[in-house]
Amino acid sequence: MDMNKIRQMLPDGAAGDPLFVSTRDRAGKIHHRWNVVLERGLSADYGLFMPAGMPRFPETTFRNLSGLTYQEMAWVIMRGFLPADEVPDAVLSDICDGAYKETFIPIETALDDNNLVIARLDRGPSCSFKDFAARFLARLMSYHLSVNRRRATIIVATSGDTGTAIQTAFYGLPHTNVLVLYPAERVSEVQEKQMLSVTGNVRAIPIDGNFDDCQRLAKGMLSNDDVRERFRLTSANSISLWRLLPQTIYYFYIWAELNRRFPDQPILFSVPSGNLGNLTAGLMAKRMGLPVKMFIAGTNANNIFANIVGKGTSHGSLSNKHTLANSMDISVPSNLERILFLYGESPVNIPDILAGKRTITPYVAENLRGDVFVEDIITNEDIEAHIVRFWRRNNIVLEPHGVIGVAASYRYRQYFSEVKSIIAVLETASPSKFPDFQKNYPDIPIPQCASLKQLADFNLETMRPPRVAAEPGAIIEQLEKLVGPD
Repeated sequence: MDMNKIRQMLPDGAAGDPLFVSTRDRAGKIHHRWNVVLERGLSADYGLFMPAGMPRFPETTFRNLSGLTYQEMAWVIMRGFLPADEVPDAVLSDICDGAYKETFIPIETALDDNNLVIARLDRGPSCSFKDFAARFLARLMSYHLSVNRRRATIIVATSGDTGTAIQTAFYGLPHTNVLVLYPAERVSEVQEKQMLSVTGNVRAIPIDGNFDDCQRLAKGMLSNDDVRERFRLTSANSISLWRLLPQTIYYFYIWAELNRRFPDQPILFSVPSGNLGNLTAGLMAKRMGLPVKMFIAGTNANNIFANIVGKGTSHGSLSNKHTLANSMDISVPSNLERILFLYGESPVNIPDILAGKRTITPYVAENLRGDVFVEDIITNEDIEAHIVRFWRRNNIVLEPHGVIGVAASYRYRQYFSEVKSIIAVLETASPSKFPDFQKNYPDIPIPQCASLKQLADFNLETMRPPRVAAEPGAIIEQLEKLVGPD
């Protein structure tokens, strides 16, 4: 890295001591340091961590972004969240190089769909967009633990892709163990094979329940002081702010490439939205100065976010429905709390809003609607139809999550018909993770992700461990098996 060049792109004060607050602490009475946020995952008041303030990049930075590699861009952005005296410039450079040396994001242009492009975030080791954040987090965590001569156990709830991304990122790293909780029968066969094929210091177990049960168990372990200290627990799914912050990087990277290709045209992002971590990262990037015109959020039948933004309430949308877009089968997204906090909702109101007992404050709803357009794609038939349509019109194969971003973009164009703006749809996983779709449409060639080819001969029935009850005691037993009873 050319350190002199990239240091010049930092905002004022970026090398200070960044502080963080809980979403349950609107007044910011208690400030937390980066390492506390990294170690705890969840705040002691059961809130989620957020930056106390966002680094704000000047306009000159955006004029020069396209001249940076992904590693350099990661360094510039993450420097604003890490104190230079504890994570020196050279260390941060090593972390970024190790995480992103071989990173690339193909951007495919749709042929006839109103300036639509597909930003493929599915080319990492686990064939999922979760790789981008997981690899940075794993290296930052390993560095922190090695400096302090400590170990940590990462507990992760996954609805499909997070598990493998975290397992792959942490596999073989010293000072760490990983326990992944996934909902039995709610992930695709390929996703399950991926998780069960990675062993050693990482382990995945099927939970007898849905994703919300897995998330409740993970949060329960993290908020139990005795259990957290006993196993030195922390999180690595989007409960953890350090899983979320690195996701801001690819928004900057994609924006820079699109601004180079389509100078002076407004840029929008269409984001498939389940647990809302991906969208939250984009909204944070906008707060950091990234000139994004609008975010389009596509949800499936689990449409609490669409109802909150559109109607102001989650009432009537709290059941967990099983869909083709299984990674979005979440009734109450964790990061909805972060979004409400980011837009000024009172922490006192947030639990009741999430439970459907209270409507969102009007000025919060107005500000949120100014940045986010939400559309829900309810039926599996609609999802399949959009995959087929997009393939036949554009010769681009998408999977159920990414195509929801496309469908939401179509709906946006129906309401706002200007065509000069560019919509970048984030394709979040490789279509090869969902081979069942091809059984009904054998004429559609499913592109293969390299790391999945080796799973073809794996027998899932012999690999799969027994289901684990969705109870805290059962999870503690699994932690003991992974790290030992003491």
